[in-house]
Amino acid sequence: MKTLLPLMLAMLLSACAATTDIVVQQPDVTPTVASGQASAWALSVDITPPPGMPMGGYSVMANKGMGFRTRLKARVVYLNDGNGNATALVQTDLSGSSLLVHHMVSERVAAQTGLMPKDIVITASHSHSAPVNFYDNDFYNKHMSSGQWLEQDFLAFVTERISDGIVRAQRQQRPARIATGKRDIYGFNRNRSLDSYVLNENAGDIDLEDPQAKFRAVNPSLYMVRVDVADDQGRFMPLAAFSSFSVHATALSVPVEVYNADLFAYAQKDLEWGIARENKTPWPVVHALTTGTQGDMAPALPEHGDNTFGHHEVNWKNARILGQGIGREAMRLFRELGQQLTADISLTTAAREINIRNHNVIGDIELCDEGAVGNTVAAGAYERRTPWLAAIPFFKGGNLMSRRWWFFKDGCQGNKRHLGFSFLQPLIEPKDSFPDTVLFQIIRINDMAVLPLPFEVTTESGRRMSAAVKQAFAASDQPLNYAWVSSISNGYFGYTTTPEEYRRQNYEGGHTLYGQYSTPYLTARLAELAQDINEQGGLQELLPQWRYQLKTNHFLPPASASQGRRQWLQQASLQLAQEDNEEDYYRVRWQDVGADKIDWHQPLVRIEIQQQGQWYPLQVDGVPVNDDGYDLEVRYLDERDQGMGEYESRWYNPLPQGTYRFVIEARHGQARLISEPFGSAQQISARRS
Repeated sequence: MKTLLPLMLAMLLSACAATTDIVVQQPDVTPTVASGQASAWALSVDITPPPGMPMGGYSVMANKGMGFRTRLKARVVYLNDGNGNATALVQTDLSGSSLLVHHMVSERVAAQTGLMPKDIVITASHSHSAPVNFYDNDFYNKHMSSGQWLEQDFLAFVTERISDGIVRAQRQQRPARIATGKRDIYGFNRNRSLDSYVLNENAGDIDLEDPQAKFRAVNPSLYMVRVDVADDQGRFMPLAAFSSFSVHATALSVPVEVYNADLFAYAQKDLEWGIARENKTPWPVVHALTTGTQGDMAPALPEHGDNTFGHHEVNWKNARILGQGIGREAMRLFRELGQQLTADISLTTAAREINIRNHNVIGDIELCDEGAVGNTVAAGAYERRTPWLAAIPFFKGGNLMSRRWWFFKDGCQGNKRHLGFSFLQPLIEPKDSFPDTVLFQIIRINDMAVLPLPFEVTTESGRRMSAAVKQAFAASDQPLNYAWVSSISNGYFGYTTTPEEYRRQNYEGGHTLYGQYSTPYLTARLAELAQDINEQGGLQELLPQWRYQLKTNHFLPPASASQGRRQWLQQASLQLAQEDNEEDYYRVRWQDVGADKIDWHQPLVRIEIQQQGQWYPLQVDGVPVNDDGYDLEVRYLDERDQGMGEYESRWYNPLPQGTYRFVIEARHGQARLISEPFGSAQQISARRS
């Protein structure tokens, strides 16, 4: 999250919100039965909502989604070792994760799958162009977007879709082989908080004046679990990858108006399409790419300086270039792992749910028992600064005025200056509104351990956590080759930095809610859980009750009568790019039923090509050109008479030769809508030559 509305306004926003009690029943699970055969399945479910949901990450500067450019997915990878242990690894194209969603999904799937809460992890790629307002606490439901409070209809929708995906994956499992590994790749991320990173005692000799330093002080590791399964003839073929790379999904900036998965969409889709095409798989390949220790990892795009108050260029071309580059590296790693596939799968899952306010001490480490927001959060992160506030030294991170440097700097909150002053902030932002429950979890898959945490973990923080877990496993003669943190998993808590980084009080330190010892505390808790796994096997310790009291609001489209008929409002017209960062596109506009009557997670639009007098769905290199790719946009424009709506579709980067047409799928009792033919655009050919 890049900025917060100054907390002085929070009281005005909270006065009119209704409060809802949500009680989730902890599941009574029948354990997974040992089959003697390792198995797996993977699939994608669409979680693209209707227009209107606030998008997260840029707080009050963010827009509401008015459609989508790339669909949002939840990708489920189900693994079963055949010995009574199973896990569901869920990656979502969302801004964050929610402990409430995790609880609700766990309740819904338990009886049908035998999965316990400890067996399920729900991660996020942290796209800043995806819905929020589904969190388990009022604080982030209030401040993560330009809309406030929990949207219960979206909560129900995303919970249902993820649950359905897990159940279907468990039911469709096939004999499986897996491989684990990593590949270090550079040139795709950079350290956006280098002046904090260099303060780490083990940072080494880093010259802040060296323009290449920020590209070396990174987490370069692309981790992956490759999954192959048997086809109907018993041949093992590629099915899925569950992978992680540490980069913020902020290649696209604040003004974007449509839901999308940012640079992750390209890396996910390219592997899915490429591996399926290479191997002629009888099923769709799934690339569940999530984010790792990205707390201080920005996309390796051209910088625009730190005084621009947030650069407002929405550059889809750069997002594509960077995402496709990561995708190529992921495909190389996927192919390499083909030589290491094994049917000998061993899984262990463990989880311990802790209210970190009530249990804030482990060993000699004491965490703050109350959350607090620092001044620097109001100004925003590097390159994504908040207009006007970032010009005030009191808010902008990294200078003496934005942090305490003389008095009152030795407590658990260290030298953090509280936004709104320490005595006033609790009156405006009640301490009980902050997130307080962490699901500490370890998913061990053969020689790899995945460490899901609900924080945006900085690079060095993640190294220390991974090292502590590996040390605990090695001490029990169960060494790991890989251990990696999956940030923003099973909830959202803002950031966690090392104590050294925290002292700088850049944005990341100001957004470390529970103080300067957050990373040592989390590291100790993970090491403790790792030790307990080795002594007790898989374990699960949950809070006595799952109960939430949350303020609610409504953002999805209201009910419409939709008594009119579909019709074209504008046939296909070509829009040529005017700037280097823009893309050519054809667009059409039409009248359709109200936005509430459309299942936005179902196919809506495709492009067809005319060949020898017949029309066929267009494919490019074997990939259909429809709204499940990354070049066909669908957006809602406005209301029209009789409860109808006005819509637009854009086909970006169209082919220069051929005759095409838009096809709007049938729905709600209305027949398909087919545009007039168009194409053979000599202007595009000339520009591209």
